[in-house]
Amino acid sequence: RLTLNILLSFAQFEREVIGERIRDKFAASRRKGMWMGGPVPLGYVVKDRKLVIEPAEAEHVRTIFRLYARSSSTAQVLKELHARGICTKRGAVFDRGYLLKFLHNKVYLGLAVHKDEVHPGEHAAIIDQKLWDEVHAVMANNRVARRSVARAAQPALLRGLIFTETGAAMTPHHTRRKGKRYCYYTSMDVIRKRPAAELRGPQRLPGAMVEEAVIGEIRRMLRTPEVAARTARAVRKERPDLDETTVVAALSQFDDLWQALIPAEQARIVQLLVARITVSEAGLAIDLRHEGLGAIAALMVPPRKEVA
Repeated sequence: RLTLNILLSFAQFEREVIGERIRDKFAASRRKGMWMGGPVPLGYVVKDRKLVIEPAEAEHVRTIFRLYARSSSTAQVLKELHARGICTKRGAVFDRGYLLKFLHNKVYLGLAVHKDEVHPGEHAAIIDQKLWDEVHAVMANNRVARRSVARAAQPALLRGLIFTETGAAMTPHHTRRKGKRYCYYTSMDVIRKRPAAELRGPQRLPGAMVEEAVIGEIRRMLRTPEVAARTARAVRKERPDLDETTVVAALSQFDDLWQALIPAEQARIVQLLVARITVSEAGLAIDLRHEGLGAIAALMVPPRKEVA
């Protein structure tokens, strides 16, 4: 057993040495700019173990970079590529992930990359540095624009409306875990590090849970007879042609209206209908703006018929 273990140890050592030598040889070849195999990029073919430009494909590469340099979005470029019938090396259509990876490939600048180290390559470049910089400037601008749209597309429904028992405002916050966004409402008492002995009631609540509870209360309120009757009277001051039955039927379709609205419009609806939300150990106390019901109902009732 001892002899066998010694032989196995030498064999393992030899495998590690061989692996190190191969990695060193690979890195040395990449530093010389040599092509070391792998998927051949669009625009090149391999001849005598070297990348050589293939003219027809190279023109497609230049077209892709030029399209992106003067585009406003990745989707616009993909649509144009599909219309022109430009495909990947394997004949598949471009998708967003493949296109972005394609545009980051420094092989097209005539460079060889090995573990974040960039070296001049033996192959010729298809695009120049100026076009590369223009494309990546557009990509950076698109990234900033997407983040701005994402923030604007997910407004906090209860911003400025929700408070703790002590009167402290609860402000929206979010965290990211494994790429997923989690939203919360956190008391300003906690943010300002007020002593724990002075805190009353929940100080941090999941955003989705609180917002769903408020929307559920709005749904319940719109179904109550007294609220429906009050709303009908408010609407008929502006629309005498409507009867109470029509207004009540329109209010019952609140769920359909809510699902059709974009987040920014949903936030505006909540601001119209909710005056204040107080968080306590007993739950949520929601004060509603009854004067806002008329404006909501006006969005839901049938439009006025034009008189010929």
